Amino acid sequence: MTRRQIRIPAVVAAVIAMVLLSPVLWNRGAAPRVIAPAAAADEIPGLDHALQLSSAFRYVARKTLPAVVSIRSTGRVVKETVERNNPFLNDPFFRRFFGNDPRFREFMENGPVEREHRMPGGSGSGFIISPDGVVMTNSHVVADAEEVVVKLSDGREFTATDIRNDPDSDIAVIHIRVDERLPFLPLGDDAELEIGDWVLAFGSPFGLHRTVTQGIISAKSRSIQQLGTHAELLQTDAAINPGNSGGPLVNLRGEVIGINTAISTSSGGYDGVGFAVPVGLARWISDQLLRTGDVRRAYVGIEMQSVTPELSNAFNLRIPHGIAVTGVIEGSPADVAGIQQGDIVTHMDGRPIKDNLNMLGVVERLKISKTYPIRVLRDGREVDFRIMVTERPKDFGTALRSQEGSPADDDDASRIAALSIEVQNVTAELAEKLGIPTVGVVITAVEPGSPAHKVGVRPEMVISRVGNQDVKTVAEFRKLIQDNAEKGNVLLLVRISQGNSSIARFVAVPLQSSS
Repeated sequence: MTRRQIRIPAVVAAVIAMVLLSPVLWNRGAAPRVIAPAAAADEIPGLDHALQLSSAFRYVARKTLPAVVSIRSTGRVVKETVERNNPFLNDPFFRRFFGNDPRFREFMENGPVEREHRMPGGSGSGFIISPDGVVMTNSHVVADAEEVVVKLSDGREFTATDIRNDPDSDIAVIHIRVDERLPFLPLGDDAELEIGDWVLAFGSPFGLHRTVTQGIISAKSRSIQQLGTHAELLQTDAAINPGNSGGPLVNLRGEVIGINTAISTSSGGYDGVGFAVPVGLARWISDQLLRTGDVRRAYVGIEMQSVTPELSNAFNLRIPHGIAVTGVIEGSPADVAGIQQGDIVTHMDGRPIKDNLNMLGVVERLKISKTYPIRVLRDGREVDFRIMVTERPKDFGTALRSQEGSPADDDDASRIAALSIEVQNVTAELAEKLGIPTVGVVITAVEPGSPAHKVGVRPEMVISRVGNQDVKTVAEFRKLIQDNAEKGNVLLLVRISQGNSSIARFVAVPLQSSS
């Protein structure tokens, strides 16, 4: 037997000896580690409540997912005109390369040409609200689409046969033709929601079909100016990403309480701040779209401005609330009712008014041709009126009552030291040249860094009111400023030209002592 054959049994014997002696070695050292058995479920604090919440999430997901759809749209083909005034066309280097091209010669000889290109398509989510195939989604998901394809939860795809949308609210309803009754979601009541309530968001973020995320209602009545909608939105921290638009935001009863519509993000994805159109508004919009294909909104005919803390002090309000009437359209319901410029609207139809957005939301859903109570603060006193609302004009703008310009007086232009501004009477020629209203005094200069400049007063603004007094000339304006000198500040109503229209704003300006 060779040495190699003898060495193997020796190694095996050494291993066996170590295994047999290991209990002795353990007993001589530290006590052996004891692994406790897993704790029973009923011994983990709060586990029952967590499992109940998990069960609720599972229930809502099972109930909701069959009615959630994915949507993709194909953009329309549009024509664009290419003009001949392109600077490259007459460039010798450019003509050297393209001068022999028949299309180039035709372009140069015959002038502008039309080209066609397809608008970009989009994708998003939606949910079925009727068993006959009516789907609710966002307007921006299907707007300007040539074709809209709806993918059901089971994977089947259908082309939408009818698309109706309302960009003002970002709500759309589309219809698909099916031979069977489809699962659909019940619409809840967002008025019952409170901040902190659990919600689940459904949709197809980044094209991931049938995705569910959870969170809470973070806030209500949010305004997002970038969306171009006046809706008071719900805010949630449930994860919403590109592709979630149009999907349902659902409460723990499985009811839709919002339509996912936007995110606030610095990264392009989920940053914890998402927004949804409240279902109450969505229901009101969709009912009209399905019934007539159009949305009729009520209207009172005022220009308005939210009352800020600065304006609150100027109006002697203890708490900043309501909206300041900066203009009344001639012949409008507000004009007929007796509402005046400078009034503070605090209640509409018995409901407190917080700001511009709230006022718009309350008014637009009132019944057209019906009379409602409206309460205003006028010179510190509460005054009640009755106002019969009418339908908002399709070309609703900011056209206010027109008045004749005032003739120039001896004090046609002047510097107002207390405000560090220069003003001038508005003549018809000046109004036409600058595109400004013909009533009041126009600001021709503002001292940089002055209190007026810091609060946003700028040249070419027209001042039509000081406090509760209308102003027509520089002389009247100077006297009203002097009359308010002891107050330390003055409330100005300024009008700013914007193209063919203008907007009015109240500005509270600190007065400087004249030295």
